[in-house]
Amino acid sequence: MTRDLPGDLWKKLTSTVGLVSVRHDGGTNVMAAEWSYFVNKRPLYVAVVLGPRTASRRFLESAGEFSVTLCAEDQAALADFAGSFSVTDVDKTGSDLVRLGAPEATATPWVTGGVLAVECRLRQVVPLPVHTLYIGEVVAAHLPERPPRPLVKHGAMHTLGEPVRRTEIVAAAELRPGGTLRVAATGPAQDGPQKWRVTLLDGDGTPTPLGAHPSTRHDDLLADLPLPAGLAPDRLSGHRVVVERAGAEPGHTAVTGSGR
Repeated sequence: MTRDLPGDLWKKLTSTVGLVSVRHDGGTNVMAAEWSYFVNKRPLYVAVVLGPRTASRRFLESAGEFSVTLCAEDQAALADFAGSFSVTDVDKTGSDLVRLGAPEATATPWVTGGVLAVECRLRQVVPLPVHTLYIGEVVAAHLPERPPRPLVKHGAMHTLGEPVRRTEIVAAAELRPGGTLRVAATGPAQDGPQKWRVTLLDGDGTPTPLGAHPSTRHDDLLADLPLPAGLAPDRLSGHRVVVERAGAEPGHTAVTGSGR
């Protein structure tokens, strides 16, 4: 732990790179913004964070709209180029790598070739101590016919690796008011319905089955289970819970909570 925060701590964040397009004086500027995120689902909102010396800030605020393209992995060179120069340096749209698509719901073109491009109406401007956060509502989306792999930014630019192969169940158990035991667990995705088996172990490891239980709609486990007959809530100290499911390593957890 340190209270002396390194100046490049923000580079520990993993994100993609957004290509932000804004209109100006009849033209279009494209800049790179690695802090580009979805921040609300319904309605769908996008946020981009721009630095204090970014010329696009005043264009964006004046136009009241912008477009964002989430870069594909083959757009790393374009992301680097768009982030290296200002519109006051050069008109970047002349580059062969900048191909603009026609807007449908706004007047702002968007960069083609990415994972996704969205047209946005500016809804909120949030000044931060150094940067400025711009929040826009998505009013049109452009998806390629064949989805490319995304560009990944973690310090340097990377390609997306293979999906993590999950094998283990992660579980928690809490004694709830009324003397019920709430058990929650997640595990690897299953093909078809698979029930969760829950077992209570006493301090000596003696098992007491607590039944097999169906998944929630998200394929997780969240169940309130009665304690075995004769087991008082105040005697659960030292007990543990095991959650099992076909095709996964069991999950183990202590029992927390007092039941009060």
